[in-house]
Amino acid sequence: MLDVDMIMIANAEELAEDWESIRQGYFLGEHDETLLECVEQLRRARAAVPPDPDVTAFFTFGLVLMYGHAATEAEPKAANEAAEALLAVASDPAVADAACGHEVHPCDESDVDGQLESFEMLLSLLAGDSEYQWTDLDYPAKAPEGESRWRCPRNVAGFARWAAAAIR
Repeated sequence: MLDVDMIMIANAEELAEDWESIRQGYFLGEHDETLLECVEQLRRARAAVPPDPDVTAFFTFGLVLMYGHAATEAEPKAANEAAEALLAVASDPAVADAACGHEVHPCDESDVDGQLESFEMLLSLLAGDSEYQWTDLDYPAKAPEGESRWRCPRNVAGFARWAAAAIR
C-alpha cells in the first residue's frame, strides 16, 4: 500500500496546484471528487505499514488547504468525510500526543488561516521535490528548527483539529 501512496506523492505538484485552486475558487475540475480523493489517500497513508509521517502530513495538509470548500460549498457527505478524516488525524495518539520540544508550532499562530499561504511550499517540501528549504517557511530568528516545527506531529494534529472544527 505504501507504494501507491508514494506514486501519489509523485504527483505532488499537480495535487498541490489543484488544492490551491480549490482554495482560491478557480478550480475547473470536480471539487468534491478531488476532496474525497484526498480523504482516501489520507486514509491509505494512515494505514500504511510502515507509516510515512510525511505522506500522512501531505494529505492532511491537503485537506486543511481545502477546508473552505468543505465548509461552505461541498456536498454534506463530502464535507463530513473530510471532517472525519481530519478528526482521525487530530485524535490519533501517535500524532496528537507525540512528545516534542517546541514551544510553539505554526498551527498555534493567531492567524491560522493566513498560514495557508505557506502550504504550497510546505507540500512541496513534504513531497521531497522542492526548490525550497525548510527554513524558508519560518523567520530564522523566530524558529531555527523550522523543519521540525512544521513536520511535528503536534503541528499536523493542530491544523487538522482547526480545519475539522471550521468544517463542522
